[in-house]
Amino acid sequence: SKKNKSLISIIIFLLITNLAMLIFFVFLNEPASKESLNENQGRFSKSLQKDVGFTEEQFDQYQVLRKANLEKVRPLFNDVRNAKFSLYDLLYTEPVSDSVINSRAALIGMKQQQLDIQMFKHFERARKICTQGQLPKFDTAVKKLIIRMTSRPGKSSHDNG
Repeated sequence: SKKNKSLISIIIFLLITNLAMLIFFVFLNEPASKESLNENQGRFSKSLQKDVGFTEEQFDQYQVLRKANLEKVRPLFNDVRNAKFSLYDLLYTEPVSDSVINSRAALIGMKQQQLDIQMFKHFERARKICTQGQLPKFDTAVKKLIIRMTSRPGKSSHDNG
């Protein structure tokens, strides 16, 4: 009887925890990541006109590239997110072997690699729109964007040390 009460308490606790995680990830987490992506892309687009000196024609070419890239990367962002959920869902499973953890972590790495390759190709294509004189400014703008994308929240400078 005492053992059953303990098991029921544990099950109820796990159920509540899973519901809370589900609500957090589904309703609270996703809009922030979309907003962040759009904010970084918006700043970058403005930088192309203002800092790099894109003409209207160059900017229109970039917008076509950007739209095509967004269609490709959105599913990749979802794949990375889902692969991470798959790993962290193992917290509620006991026991979990190291090989299962390593397999799920490797999947995250593979999905992140696909995303980074797509982003690299996007910037490579965008770079071809530039004139020779615009390339140094474009490269600087890309470096700033990458720093913003990879920095900890609240930290915007690149640490070279």
